[in-house]
Amino acid sequence: MTQEELIIFMADHWGMSEKEKEIAVKKAKVDELLMKVTFSPFEQFFDSDSDKLLDEKIEVLTALWEGKSITDIPNFYDILELYPGKQEQNGLVIETYWE
Repeated sequence: MTQEELIIFMADHWGMSEKEKEIAVKKAKVDELLMKVTFSPFEQFFDSDSDKLLDEKIEVLTALWEGKSITDIPNFYDILELYPGKQEQNGLVIETYWE
């Protein structure tokens, strides 16, 4: 039994809706990919408990696992939900990005 099949089986047992099952399967895939990807900003800025942007998280984590550069990965910064992004200092808007 695959991890996805096990999750669906348990979701059925617990009476989860189709949407809840879909989220559970995607979160499991995100968790699986997170264990494979070593990239320090994820430790600080990646919200693995969030149900937002699951498809994008899977795409970005898969691309990182495949060795792609962050500059070549669409939505890279979007999935870092805890990342401050734009900050204002002394009236200036400062954006921080990794290269």
